Parts: sequence; C-alpha cells; structure tokens
Amino acid sequence: SSGINAEWPLRPGEESELNLSYHDRYEELDLPDAYERLILDFILGSQTNFVRTDELAEAWRIFTPLLHKLDAGEKDPVEYQYGSRGPAEADEFVKNAGYNYSSTYQWKKK
Repeated sequence: SSGINAEWPLRPGEESELNLSYHDRYEELDLPDAYERLILDFILGSQTNFVRTDELAEAWRIFTPLLHKLDAGEKDPVEYQYGSRGPAEADEFVKNAGYNYSSTYQWKKK
C-alpha cells in the first residue's frame, strides 16, 4: 500500500554504503522518497534532518575560505575512486587525530 513508511530499512547490526541506494538493496520495502521522509519528520517534530540557522552560518564561516581557495586554484580537491571510503589522506588525518577506524563492511558493486 502507498503512504509514508516510518520504519528504518537497515536491519540490526547491518552496515550499508553511503550512497544510500535503498530501493535497490531493499526491494521488498515500500520506502518513502526524500520529501516524504522530511515531511514526516516535520510532522513528528523531529529536527534530525534540519539545520539550525546558527549551525548553517558557522558551516559557511568555516568552509567559505576553502571554497575561495578552490575557486582561485590555490587548492585542489583530492580525488578518490567512486565506491571507496574516500581518499587515503582522510584516513591518515583521522588517525593522526586519534581516531581508529574499523569496519567489516565491503562495498558490493552491482
């Protein structure tokens, strides 16, 4: 039946890649589209997927100088392979910050 499904599609203990292609992975579920989910969150009073004004202003304050350097050609974005966890430099950065990443998940390309 059609309507808004408020159930989270992941099963307990299951990991999933960030591309969030739930419609391919969970074909048996009637999943809401992005706007249905946001409207439901709004109706339920959940602010999880919404950003406060001060948080948005702070994000722009932090990232605007970097965006200007990218536009000016002073910095180059670090490229990485689609479907990967990201650039190796990111792993090294978080490791130097004291974070130890571990996961058993392996991305399954269709």
